[in-house]
Amino acid sequence: MRLFIAVHFSKEVKYALLSAIEELKAQTVKGSFTRPENLHLTLAFIGESENVSAICGVIDRCAAPAFEMAISGAGHFGNLYWVGIEKNQKLNSLAENIRTELRRSGFEIEDRAFKPHITIARQIEAAGPVSLSIERKAMTVSRISLMKSERINGKLTYTEVYGRDL
Repeated sequence: MRLFIAVHFSKEVKYALLSAIEELKAQTVKGSFTRPENLHLTLAFIGESENVSAICGVIDRCAAPAFEMAISGAGHFGNLYWVGIEKNQKLNSLAENIRTELRRSGFEIEDRAFKPHITIARQIEAAGPVSLSIERKAMTVSRISLMKSERINGKLTYTEVYGRDL
């Protein structure tokens, strides 16, 4: 299974993200836009693994109290467009703790800095400059999820394998 650990969004944050996607669509010729049900914030990408019980143990050990998080700003890496997350020490600590524990448990997790962002589109082609206005929206992070990524009928689909309330 292709796995990752993620945070899902409140309705208000998801609505703001969907508005950003629609704003981006209106300015582009073509692209691959994130489907509403696939919007998430990745805390750790695991990749191919069948060792779900070990990953669930990591999530349980790293669970922390719920905390506030806000989306704010946008940008792009080449033709991949994203919405940003305000600097947040609790979020950074949670992600780093999860990544450290995954490594200790034998998983090969990338050793680069955690840069929280939400991918809203890939392979964007625009006729001119693209401008996105992202409304700041805050939410409480109260759950982290182990997600499975797979193609079902040609569509990228994410399914929760395990969830832990904070």
